[in-house]
Amino acid sequence: MKRKISQIALATAFLAAPFCADAAKIEYRDGNIAYTEKTPWGLINIDFAHCMANKLYTFSSVSIDGVEVNHTESDNIGPFLIDQKGWSGGNHVNDDRLSAHTKSVEVYVDGQRLSGDCSVNGKVLTVEVVNQLLHPLDDSDLAVERVVYNVSGNSIDVKASHEFQCKQPEMIERYYGMQSMFVNEYELLTPGGQFSSWTRFPVTSTGNEQQFTKASAPSFTTFIEHSNGGYQAAYMTPEGLGDHHFVGDNDIIFIGNSWSKSYHKIIGMHPIKKGDRINWHGIYSWFNKPIFDGSSNPDKSARTFDYGAYIEGQPYVFHLNPDGSMTKFAL
Repeated sequence: MKRKISQIALATAFLAAPFCADAAKIEYRDGNIAYTEKTPWGLINIDFAHCMANKLYTFSSVSIDGVEVNHTESDNIGPFLIDQKGWSGGNHVNDDRLSAHTKSVEVYVDGQRLSGDCSVNGKVLTVEVVNQLLHPLDDSDLAVERVVYNVSGNSIDVKASHEFQCKQPEMIERYYGMQSMFVNEYELLTPGGQFSSWTRFPVTSTGNEQQFTKASAPSFTTFIEHSNGGYQAAYMTPEGLGDHHFVGDNDIIFIGNSWSKSYHKIIGMHPIKKGDRINWHGIYSWFNKPIFDGSSNPDKSARTFDYGAYIEGQPYVFHLNPDGSMTKFAL
């Protein structure tokens, strides 16, 4: 694919705000993390803590310019649904029994491990978490979940992997993996998918879901949500399960406005057994405005969307092509 981006978008990227030369400030106190960085796309605050019903360690709150835009009372990193048996992981419990617990947390700033309470500056915060997922019927070990969060600028780069330990083969009815607890969104954009221009909807628990199939959007990678507080983009890379090879052509790969959440679906009715390993890689980004929004172009083949994001301390333009595929340009 020929890499190109409009001169308007690039000019806006450089002129929208000056890049901040200072590193992020990271506070590590009593096991909790508070990350703050001024970026061209807003002042970003990200907290990590034990949260949700299972008290798993993950990002618990994200704010743009002092306004909370993601709050983890439910799951951003989702659970597994075992067919006919129940849920494991994330925010889900089975009756009054936990379905997962965090085994270990390690925190690094620019590769240096933090071993106690401190306040430091750095470019990249890395949080490595190991969780134990439990079988929904008997609480036996289902899988070891490893999640690595690399935080820089306005983004959390998530790499998740699982090694299954189940005693008997199981059928994964669904696994969303990368989910969204964005706050008070009122419109949605899915480049390359059914909602290729901004789509507004009444927020409901069920009955007004926005969704489409793998066959209808084979290059879909990213959904973007918009609220009065800003924007959140959830980009699923094609690595591992991100290429949707565990989802059938007629199965759904995206669902939005379901229990006020949006989801990437990366497993649908797929068997697993002890020793199987899976992984996925996604990048959450938050911004107070996009770099370029061409989603209202009457010509659907020309609808592009550009936003600013960070990878390992480096700012990028994330350019969504009309088919939903992603091209990235370092700034």
